[in-house]
Amino acid sequence: MANTFMMNVPVNFDLRYLGQRLREIYQMKGYVVTMAGGPTNLRIQFEKDCGGINMLLGLGKGITANCFIQNGSLVVNYSDGDWTGKIVGLLVGWFLCMVPFITAIIGCVQQSGLPGEINRDIMQIMNGL
Repeated sequence: MANTFMMNVPVNFDLRYLGQRLREIYQMKGYVVTMAGGPTNLRIQFEKDCGGINMLLGLGKGITANCFIQNGSLVVNYSDGDWTGKIVGLLVGWFLCMVPFITAIIGCVQQSGLPGEINRDIMQIMNGL
């Protein structure tokens, strides 16, 4: 599921500052956050509870945010969502027992809301500038 967020930014906007603030916020929430890029583009990967038993239950959350500045606007494209665990949980739950099916549905709802959660945090960071 691809999702895009755009927001006007000041001329001297520091994309690395945004990335550092997002990393701090999401590490406090228990995410593993990795960043790569430079002053004009940034790739931030958010992962929480991916792998292991959470793969079977579909409870992991993960997404990649590709951030860049274009014509005075911050553009954030979301990609690589962690949907594999949800699919596995739904299939296992459907054929074997309902527990993974239910947890995978919960995981789907949480995963689909992750871009909106990150967008809200970006807006809060921008309002604090």
